[in-house]
Amino acid sequence: MKKFLILFVFLIVGYSASAQLKVNAGYLNSKISAKSSGISTSMNGNGVYAGVLYELALGQSGLVFEPGVNVDYVKFKILGESESLLYLRAPLHLNYKFDVSSAASFFIGAGPSVVVGVWGEDEPFGDGGMKPVELQIGALLGVRLVEHFEIRAGYDWGVLKAFDSDVKSHRNSLTVGLAYTF
Repeated sequence: MKKFLILFVFLIVGYSASAQLKVNAGYLNSKISAKSSGISTSMNGNGVYAGVLYELALGQSGLVFEPGVNVDYVKFKILGESESLLYLRAPLHLNYKFDVSSAASFFIGAGPSVVVGVWGEDEPFGDGGMKPVELQIGALLGVRLVEHFEIRAGYDWGVLKAFDSDVKSHRNSLTVGLAYTF
């Protein structure tokens, strides 16, 4: 772990001249799928996300390391009742960016996200409920316009079980939003 932290600090300090801070926000759709004893069910939740990203160019190759922290607010309908959940999501994406004109560039990326359940009505995390920590693998696609604005869309697949039980379950998330680069 120490070696990872030292490498991470070295990357940030070594490339700080080409680093940029971003704020981002948008729409979030989260789907929890579960399967037990041959019976499948799923729950869809809609919400919003907002957070900060740090874009770190890795040389002149077009590769960009983009860690960040987002706050996700999702509202699910479960058996006719509304359940609101709050998550912290930390994506660690490796993107490839290429210019198509002087005013626009496209990017595509992928990487893991660590998701931590922070709050929920009726305390849904832990003790047979939802797991408080999840791991997702995601893909990202976007376009940067006029140097500072981005339109972004991403999809994250849940790798670990969403519930702390024998039920096969996972949570996937779709995000569509905007980012502003400082």
